[in-house]
This record gives sequence, structure tokens and C-alpha cells, in this order.
Amino acid sequence: MEVVTRWNRSKLALCAIGLVFSLATLSPDALAADDAKSKSTGISKPVAEKLMAAYELMEADKLDASLAIVDELAKRRKLRAPELAQIHRFRGYILVNKGMTEQAAAEFEKSLAQKALDPGAEQVMMYSLAQIYTQLGKYDRALALMDTWFAAEENPKPDAYYLKAMILVQQEDFKAAVEPARKAVELSEQPRESWLQLLVVVYSQLRDYPNVATALERLIAVSPGKQQYWVQLAAVQKHLDREAKALATMQLAYGADLLHEDKELRQLARLLFLRQQPYECAEVIEDAIASGAVKADAESYRLMSNCYLAARENERALEPLAKAGELATDGDMYMLLGQMYLQRERFGPAVQALEKALEKSKPEQRGSVHLLIGVAQLGSERFEEAERSFRVAEDDAKVRRAAESYLRFLKEQRARHEQQQAQRGASRG
Repeated sequence: MEVVTRWNRSKLALCAIGLVFSLATLSPDALAADDAKSKSTGISKPVAEKLMAAYELMEADKLDASLAIVDELAKRRKLRAPELAQIHRFRGYILVNKGMTEQAAAEFEKSLAQKALDPGAEQVMMYSLAQIYTQLGKYDRALALMDTWFAAEENPKPDAYYLKAMILVQQEDFKAAVEPARKAVELSEQPRESWLQLLVVVYSQLRDYPNVATALERLIAVSPGKQQYWVQLAAVQKHLDREAKALATMQLAYGADLLHEDKELRQLARLLFLRQQPYECAEVIEDAIASGAVKADAESYRLMSNCYLAARENERALEPLAKAGELATDGDMYMLLGQMYLQRERFGPAVQALEKALEKSKPEQRGSVHLLIGVAQLGSERFEEAERSFRVAEDDAKVRRAAESYLRFLKEQRARHEQQQAQRGASRG
């Protein structure tokens, strides 16, 4: 569906640009724990104390001084694997805070390579590294880390499912992204707006429109003031042939003063027309044109006139029909206007409208227009002009028989008119 597809592409771009995660950081408690467990973890007390000093400097935003301590610590000889793992780990977090994410990723990889971290610290490290690689666009490595992380995690949080779904979306593996995107939403009591947006993207790419509608309904519940969700939901409902629901959605948004753009208001008017509420359709489009929200073009006036015609407000349909004819590139609206005047036996305005239609009509339409002009002229008893119009119409095979019939009728009318004229002359004499 065109509307949803365009929206999906824009959302994917936003996901790629706005992907920002809060990386886990070391806390004093974590370092104190490492210090207390130094004998069992293989980290000496001097190394733990240096790391604690570096941490305190980092907390004070003295990143260079903090990094200098860690770099000096790394130069020590005979460092054991647990100590190297913690040094690389801590250097990585300092570099993250300095905005040097690629260098930070390299340090985290070195820390993991030591295979000396306790399981909890290793899980935090892998998650942070997956976040960094996602920011850097290295999705294959990010996904591999998340798969390893999930295999060891007993109770994954919704954020983790969202991160994995995001990585899969960036890889355009929408089928695989469904499950983690859905779980991120289901496991959260109040799912974040961005999680529901991602779910809409995934379902849309898979053309699973019933689930797109459900996700959009939840998005509206989270952010009822955002008109794009209402418009998108109505578009999906219409695509699913749920026109009554689509109209109800748009009417709710209109009632909440959320519809201000040309396209949205036309969409609402068309839905009202399709659901046999033509008078409401005409009012919506007329008010929107008057306020400037909808462009006053041939199509908007055509829609307004059609709505008034369907509502049997024929007189009110004439003005927008005339404006549509003036703005249109073809003569169809002027031709319809001329026919409406003919039905009301308003022959003068009919001729004027049909002559304007003739100026804009296509060659294959001109015979029909000449025929109608002749009918209007005949109604005004302009017999000579009517005869000329019918003669021109005779040259068009599509309307030839009708033109010949009108010519015969014209002959009778002219004879009757002349007889009446003669009788009036004799009466006056």
C-alpha cells in the first residue's frame, strides 16, 4: 500500500539516524566488589585501587586524567588475564564517554578475548558492545553478540528485544525481526512509542496489514495527539476494506482538530462521500477551501460539487462546478455544468458553459458538445444557430443519429414558430 510504504521508508531512515542507546557504565559498587574479590578473581589490590581512582576521575569528567591512569596501569608487567580484561573494559568505558566509539569497541573486544570476566560483567560488556556496533552500522557483529547474550540471559528485558529487532530491521530481515519486536512490546506494561513504531515498520514491510492496524491503534493510545498515526490507521483500514472504521478514525481525528493538511482533509471528504454522507463531505471540503487548508483547485471544487449533487443540493453544486470548470485543463466540468443548466431550462447559461467546454474539449468530445449547444440554442429559439450546431454534430459518427433527430425536431419547431408568428401578425392587423 503506497501510503504505508512511503511512511515505512521514512521510518527506517529515522531508525538508522536516531539510533542512540545508553551504554552501561562501571559503578563504584562494581569496582568495590572487584576489590573485595581480588583474591578470588585474580585482580590484585593495587590494580583495583588504580581502577577505582580512575573511576573517580571519570565521574568528575576528568576523562584524560582517568585514561592516563589506566594507560599507565596497562604498562605493568606480568598482568594476569582478569586484570587485563578489567583494564581493557575500563578503558573502553572511558573512550565511550569521550565519544570515541570505534576505539571503545576495540577495547571491549580485547576485554572479552581474555575470557576472564565474571558472567555478569561479560553479559554487560556484550550488550554494550552490541549497542556500539549497532550505532556504527556493523549489524552482523552486533547480531552475533546479541544472540550470544540472549543464550546466557535468564530474564531478558524488553529493551534487549527491541535492540535485537532494530538490528534485524537494519539488515532488512523483517521476518526475523517480528518476534523480538513483538516481545519488546508485549513484555512492557507501557510500551515506548519508538517500539510500537518499529513494530509498525516490520508488519508493514511484511504486508501484514491487520497487525499494522493493531499496532497503529496502540500507537494512538500512547500518543493520541499525533495526527500521522490517525491518518495512517485510516489508510490501512481503508486498504483492508474497513471503510466504516476508516471513516470513524478520520472523524475522531477531525473532531480533535488534528487534521490540517490538504491530503488528510480530502481523504476525510472522500470517505464521507463513499460512506454516503455527501452533505458532510461537502461541508468539510468547503470549510477547508475557505480556511486555506485545502488548495482551491479543480479537483477540490469537483469533489465539493459531486458531494452537493449526491446530497441533492443541486443549486449549491453549480458554483463549485463552474469554478472546477474554470480551473480544469479539460472541458468535462463545464460540460456537466451545461447539462445541469439544460435540465433546469436555463438555456442562456447552458450555452455559455458549453461554449467554454468546447474550448477545452478533446477532438473526440466536440461532436457531443456541439449537439448540446444546439439543444440549448433550440430551447432559446435561436433556430439558425441551433441548426449550425446540429450540422457540425452530424459530422461525428457517435452523435450523428441524435443530431439528425434534432434537426427534424428543429424543422417542426421552426414551422410552428413561424405559424405562431403569422397568427400574431394577423391578429395585430
